[in-house]
Amino acid sequence: MEQKITIGNVCFIKDSVNDKVLLLKRAKEPMQNMYTGVGGKTDFGESIGESCAREAKEETGLNISDVKLRGVIKTILDGSASSWVLFVYTTDKFDGKIIDCVEGELSWVPMADIFSYELIGFIRRILPHILSEQGFVEGLILHDIRGNIIEEKLIVS
Repeated sequence: MEQKITIGNVCFIKDSVNDKVLLLKRAKEPMQNMYTGVGGKTDFGESIGESCAREAKEETGLNISDVKLRGVIKTILDGSASSWVLFVYTTDKFDGKIIDCVEGELSWVPMADIFSYELIGFIRRILPHILSEQGFVEGLILHDIRGNIIEEKLIVS
């Protein structure tokens, strides 16, 4: 089985005025109907930061700026040869209007309610560190098809 590593990003766009974060309910497998931030694959000729801004624009219609790198996580889908190196960002600087997203349904979720949503398992695990902006998360997560953690090696510094 040929191993494949994808470089990607996920960004959590925060509305600091209304204390909300923009979440995407995935329309497709894997992890269909589960919530995450916006993002995707990094194209060959672009930087990770450029990729983050492009993906946010494509999925939300918003122009983001002043992104902060909050973590780098390698994820491995159990039983496969598929792995992602995922750069995790936050920003509260954006403009534009939300568009319909082909990747799923976008929702502004109150920060206080975020953990009552069906978050992808490994996103649920790292999100408290990412949103609090207290420290940097780095490591490896082995997960199942729903994103539930099987094994983790995380460092928060």
